Amino acid sequence: MRKSLFPGFVLLYSTFTYPVFGETDKEKEPKKVTVEASAEIVSDFLWRGISLAGENLRRRNGESYSSLTYAPALQPTINIFSPEKTFQIQLFGNFQLTDRGDKDSDKRLFQSTSGGVGPSYISEESKYWDPYNQDACAQAMQSQLTNASGDLAQCGSRVPGRDVNQKQEPNGMRRSDGLFVVFAYHFDPTKLGSFSGGIWFYNTFHKSPAFALAAPIQTPNPYASGGTGLPYSPNTFNANNSNAITRLSWHEYFIVWKFPFLKDYEPTLSFFTQYSTENGGYMAGRNYISFSVAREFRKDEFFRIHPSVNVGYAMGNNAIDNRNGIQDITSTLTFFFGDFFVRGGNVYRPDLYVWDTNNAFGYAGGDPNRATWNRTSSDGLVPDPSKMYGPANTFILNSIDSFSSGNAAADSVAKIWAREKYTLQKIPQILFYFSFGYTHTF
Repeated sequence: MRKSLFPGFVLLYSTFTYPVFGETDKEKEPKKVTVEASAEIVSDFLWRGISLAGENLRRRNGESYSSLTYAPALQPTINIFSPEKTFQIQLFGNFQLTDRGDKDSDKRLFQSTSGGVGPSYISEESKYWDPYNQDACAQAMQSQLTNASGDLAQCGSRVPGRDVNQKQEPNGMRRSDGLFVVFAYHFDPTKLGSFSGGIWFYNTFHKSPAFALAAPIQTPNPYASGGTGLPYSPNTFNANNSNAITRLSWHEYFIVWKFPFLKDYEPTLSFFTQYSTENGGYMAGRNYISFSVAREFRKDEFFRIHPSVNVGYAMGNNAIDNRNGIQDITSTLTFFFGDFFVRGGNVYRPDLYVWDTNNAFGYAGGDPNRATWNRTSSDGLVPDPSKMYGPANTFILNSIDSFSSGNAAADSVAKIWAREKYTLQKIPQILFYFSFGYTHTF
């Protein structure tokens, strides 16, 4: 069993060999190009301590973050090695199997576009849902229903009930689909160990700056898909949903060092540095260092056991927060039954300071206006998706905001305390996942 180039993943392969012929008679001797393939179904797409699918699903469904989320995905892998086994191309895909369609997550009644402003219940004051007067049509519809005074001429060609109504946000789990493409070179082993180097790219299939909204309908988010731009550039806007910070593509350079001792335990040190201009380059210069060990017991037997542990350290979680710390300790235990295998794993995030940021979990409800809701990075608390949207939540939050005792200073403190008590939850420090798969050698 070979090790994945990505710490945190242990991959299984099937092997194929094909003859490659040169131009001379000598070169017509077959050379083996090795193609290795695998398929695995996982309960959640976890990578370096990041839940790339499960936490998106929680936001999509308006559920609290949890240590175990069932967001199943198919993850096929193909490795192609040159005849000398020095050059390697790896393709690793993720394809979500459930909840792929979009869903109305913000539960707003009158929206001109997905993720736009709009009331959550009839009679909600527009100062709560449209403080910047971004959508006069939605305000007019609300006014018509409450006191019959709204001027629907504000809607122009938009027809109330048809063009201005509840909308689905671009939050289907298909937007977690993606493909890793890796190019690596394995140098000849020396007495210092084995070294590899290369570059990988990751691209999502169903995300696009086109999801960003037109300027009059949404307040700016400088970290939305496509990165920063000029004032009122479409790329500075985004929908109020789980795509608050949308990664379209990114890439890293890496160096891998397999130690020359304790080879049965596969001690490996890896260094990754990210350089991505996507998202305004806010991940550029981010470094990730990992140390991993693994051991296969009962090697070459029908029943085999393979435990592994990877410790990952972030040197600058991103260019904005610039936080350092142990990002994840990922442990897996895999049981092999011939060509079949089952795996259980857990991710421990020891330093929640690295994760307690809007750039990790997104703005509250995806709304840049709520950036201050996550006031401190030292409490390990982030906004709970189950407390963001819907008429009941909105009514409670608006009631908190409208409270007045006549002492403005005291009211401000009381409102912050009450809102945080209601909306914040602990970041899950331990994540669990399980998977099963099949491998065959032809």
